[in-house]
Amino acid sequence: MGTTDPEDTFNLCDQRKRILSADGHMLVVGGPGSGKTTIALLKARRRVLSHLDAEQTVLFLSFSNSAIRRIMESSGRILTDDIADRVEIKTYHSFGWEILTSHGYLTSSRRRLKIVPAQDAAVRSAGLSENEWLVEQQRLYVEEGLVTYDQFAPRSAEILKRSAAARKCFCSVYPLILVDEFQDTDADQWALIQILSAGSEIIALGDAEQRIYEWRPGVSETRLEDFGNALKCERFDFANENNRSPATGIAGFARSLLSPGSEQEFPAEIARARIKPGRMAVHLHLAVRKAFREAKERSGQDRPKIAIAARSKKLVRQISDSLSESLTINGKLFKALQHDVLIDQHQIFLAARAIANIISSPEHDRGERLAQALDRIADMLRSAANKTNIEASDKLRKWAAKCREGKIPSTKCVAALASVMDQLDKEGLTGAPTQDWVAVRRCLEKADAPELTKLADMARYLRLLHRGSAIEQALIVLWVSQGNYRGAEEALEQAILQNQIVDAQRETAAVSVMNMHQLKGREYDAVVLVEDQYNTFMAQDKTPPYAETRRLLQVSITRARHYVVILSNEGEDTLARFLRA
Repeated sequence: MGTTDPEDTFNLCDQRKRILSADGHMLVVGGPGSGKTTIALLKARRRVLSHLDAEQTVLFLSFSNSAIRRIMESSGRILTDDIADRVEIKTYHSFGWEILTSHGYLTSSRRRLKIVPAQDAAVRSAGLSENEWLVEQQRLYVEEGLVTYDQFAPRSAEILKRSAAARKCFCSVYPLILVDEFQDTDADQWALIQILSAGSEIIALGDAEQRIYEWRPGVSETRLEDFGNALKCERFDFANENNRSPATGIAGFARSLLSPGSEQEFPAEIARARIKPGRMAVHLHLAVRKAFREAKERSGQDRPKIAIAARSKKLVRQISDSLSESLTINGKLFKALQHDVLIDQHQIFLAARAIANIISSPEHDRGERLAQALDRIADMLRSAANKTNIEASDKLRKWAAKCREGKIPSTKCVAALASVMDQLDKEGLTGAPTQDWVAVRRCLEKADAPELTKLADMARYLRLLHRGSAIEQALIVLWVSQGNYRGAEEALEQAILQNQIVDAQRETAAVSVMNMHQLKGREYDAVVLVEDQYNTFMAQDKTPPYAETRRLLQVSITRARHYVVILSNEGEDTLARFLRA
């Protein structure tokens, strides 16, 4: 970057110059790609250079690790290394954990707190009402020093509210706090920001039309107004400026979806394709390759980044399975597409825990070994939190208790699990973690019990989550040091917990598959949006004018810099309904 001032490389309007020069709380609003992140980073840079003491840093808060990565990528154009070292970019979770680890003892009976991993919280909360789970979380925190992620914000706010010393400490370290995607802030996170505003300058960035998390408890449609009114701050509005895809019709078309009855032709950068019954895999392969070609040509990049998104988790998995197939289309071979997949992780991680237990427990007697595995499979089922899975989980736990008593049940599931263990003991483990892991999974796939095949199906997605490298390294260390995988569960837990706090996940493939809400905070060269007749973009949004779905589509479409493909079933689709309404 040399000695060039980054501010000189941007065309700064009067209100942007005002943001950089003024002090105090501010609210900055604007649509997708309007430059909110850029001006925030320029503000952080100026603060570091002019009004920051040696022990102070600027704090940049956001919701997701994907948004953090986007901000960090943007910062490379604006912040030199020495300045970047003075700007901390964190999620609410990592910031909340910072407060809890230093001052949590003030509100808990335990000196040191421990995190309840998200997958374990899902198991504990299954079958409880919202209020019952809240009471249980409070008990866990106060009596056992166990804190769930949902408790990070309220407990952090409680500490700063009750302790003037703690509040002064954090406000002194972070005199300027930038908060991204403020429209999605829930009541607890807003309370935390309000407390910090007493001693730190707060700049909130947001866009009411990108509010897609209203289903989360405590999220309010008036949050941006709440901020402005409570902090009595100046408001800066970038309106519909678009710096992400300024030369395309993507942003304009996406905005038109917010207005029922508007008429808008599809721009050249947005293509529609139809799925014929039973031809999902074929149309997906063709759509992704089309998106890749168009993005490559329009961006000038050899390896453009493509996102494929659907609204339902079920359809996300179907998309991943379809892309994993090699197909022959009109006599031409289309190879399987390597891709990352970002899906609900609770059952996947709990399935991984069960496999880690199986490979690490040969020294236990048969009853205890079966009992441990059954308990972990029961947890995996229970985390789904529906009546059928909870009942199945309770059944497995009863069988586990009988195994511990030496009264091994003669059920199909227990017999099949014993058979899997016998086969593994006979064939032995190799010390190559990936090979051994796959061997266990394949034994489970062939088992004559639906609980075990469900376990294998969930574990199959661990590879796609790219957790393998950290987990594999931990297992190699165990094997080299002791000749077995004893301790595999603990190693797995540490790898997963670290990822849940700081999220070391990276999208390493050119193609990523996810649900549409996960697109928030990300940017891609092209985006492929998929629905079918059973899993539409509208999901449970049944009331006209379908405002929730319109906002979700607007956010999803505007994640694309250069090209969008919308893949729907033959016949009436969501866009046809919206454009006609």
